Amino acid sequence: MIDKLRTHFYKMMSVACMLLVSVAVFADVVIVGVDPAQESNIRAFVGLAKEPCDAEPWRIQRRTRAIESEVQSALEPFGFYASSVETTLLETEACWQATITVNPGPRVLWRNINVEISGTAADDQSFDYRTAATLQSGMPIRHRDYEQYKQTLQVAALDRGYLEAEFTDAQLNIWPDDLSADMSLAFDSGPRYTVGEIKFVQSILEPSLVTRYVDIRQGDPYDSRSFTSAYRDLTNSGYFRRVDISPEFDLASDRQVPVTVKLERADRIEYTIGAGFATDTGPRFRAGYRNRRVNSRGHRINATLRASPVLSGLSGEYRKPLSDPRSDWLSYAGSVDREDTDTSENNRVQVGVRRSKRLNASWIRTLSVDYSYERFTVGGVDDISRLILPSIAFDHKVADRDLYPTSGRRLSIEVRGADESLGSSTSLVQLVARARWITSLSDKTRLMARISAGITGKDALQELPPTLRFFAGGDESVRGFGYETLGPVDANGDVIGGSNLLVAGLEMERHLRGNIYGAVFVDAGNAFNDTDVDPALSTGLGIKWRSPVGPVRIYLGHPLNKSGRSVRLHISLGAEL
Repeated sequence: MIDKLRTHFYKMMSVACMLLVSVAVFADVVIVGVDPAQESNIRAFVGLAKEPCDAEPWRIQRRTRAIESEVQSALEPFGFYASSVETTLLETEACWQATITVNPGPRVLWRNINVEISGTAADDQSFDYRTAATLQSGMPIRHRDYEQYKQTLQVAALDRGYLEAEFTDAQLNIWPDDLSADMSLAFDSGPRYTVGEIKFVQSILEPSLVTRYVDIRQGDPYDSRSFTSAYRDLTNSGYFRRVDISPEFDLASDRQVPVTVKLERADRIEYTIGAGFATDTGPRFRAGYRNRRVNSRGHRINATLRASPVLSGLSGEYRKPLSDPRSDWLSYAGSVDREDTDTSENNRVQVGVRRSKRLNASWIRTLSVDYSYERFTVGGVDDISRLILPSIAFDHKVADRDLYPTSGRRLSIEVRGADESLGSSTSLVQLVARARWITSLSDKTRLMARISAGITGKDALQELPPTLRFFAGGDESVRGFGYETLGPVDANGDVIGGSNLLVAGLEMERHLRGNIYGAVFVDAGNAFNDTDVDPALSTGLGIKWRSPVGPVRIYLGHPLNKSGRSVRLHISLGAEL
């Protein structure tokens, strides 16, 4: 019974609220002569805009008389101090309507802007107290700019550790008759605080490893940017699910701010599985295993299984962090691979050790030594290769975003070699370089260029396995030609690869609609021996879908020489840089 009464009461209240809303019909107030931001502020100030249709006539008249002063108050924050207003009131049987025509008048401009910094910040070259572009002599005044600058100055001081900073003087003087405004600020930063005791709350990794992710030390001048960097580095490490870095301002003493770093462990084991298709490899399957934290020293294990009609294999890597775990790693790797293309067959077992070090924000250097054993067939000739390959590689990447950059570049260079005196079945020196470049011609158009080059110092090419020979053709090479179907041929006309490579491509992309983009391209290049390049040429059209996980690209490539085929389909997925 009680439930039925409660339900009936709620229904009655709902009906009553609907009746109240339906009764309160408001009149139409039209404001003209100002921009949308000014109109919105005027509407908030003008009391007439809040009166319903059934308001008493005396209330409407009183509200109308107040409009001029209300409009002036609403426009002053925008720098208009001499506005004029004309109000027209139209009454009908149903309601009344008001039209407010506003002439904002001339705008007040900034004249004198004076900012004085005292305290320790006066000698701090990194303390940025420059005024914004809108706070310059001759610019229109807006009160909001003045208040925002004051707030920005206070925040900048706190970020640099000036916790006692304060304004000793803050004046905004308006001279309506002169259409001028003067600003005078005196800001005393006080002393700069330092970082106090840093406490790590975690039981995941050895403390010595965790502290190497953080460049902050007790006694350092306080700077919020260092905490931002520490947060980013700890988060990107992959060890932690949650990172919380908290300066304890309430516990500061002797101008030192203690800091607490709380870390929660991320999932240790990760499995991945995926499938896809590309015309170079056909349908493909991939499964991965990752152990982010083998032990408290931060060691890791990665393993990947790949399967496709062209490329299949199993690879694994054991990694451990070195002196700087953010940029310095030692890895032990091994793989078993099989490659079966139109030009060669290859079975390879490889083990190696490599050290990767980030030199700066955009460059990574990798030193490695690999041992490989390969059984291969090229041009109907079977052979076995045993190589000990030391190498040095540099990788450089700069982009405004990771997934779909509007501007960026990538360069990779690797030098590797082998020598019979060190146990290899042959001697060689090889240089491989690849570069990609992306720029935007407009909001809807991007231009992309790429070039790949390689050179091998080796007399007897037939002693090299396919993995060290150069081939051209395919999705990421000269489109319009099959995967690795371009290069020097033997007496039977079979492609056997070359000692050198030069391939380039130019593509223009245009947004069509949604996540769909169209493209046109031209490719050129070949694998070759000596200096006889003899480039293959192609051109074509493409369409791209920007999926949440990366671009899906479909091209129709038309060979301009070296082929009797008219069009070849290319489907590929992967990063653009």
